[in-house]
Amino acid sequence: MSRSITIPDELLNRAEQLAAVERVPVEQFVVSTLSRQFSDLEFLNQRANRANPEKFRAALAQIPDLEPDPNDRF
Repeated sequence: MSRSITIPDELLNRAEQLAAVERVPVEQFVVSTLSRQFSDLEFLNQRANRANPEKFRAALAQIPDLEPDPNDRF
């Protein structure tokens, strides 16, 4: 299936530049980029579903409450 979509000129220009760097057609670049984004979101959702707030709080409770080293300060 194919669809036509409207993309702001600024985004299209950037996609064309990046596609040229990768030496692929802009359509292939956009499809690949969207596929990676969806895959990344799926991975993050799977990780989030495995999260256990009680275990996280227990791990945090084991960290000593100390002032940061001078080199770690802003």
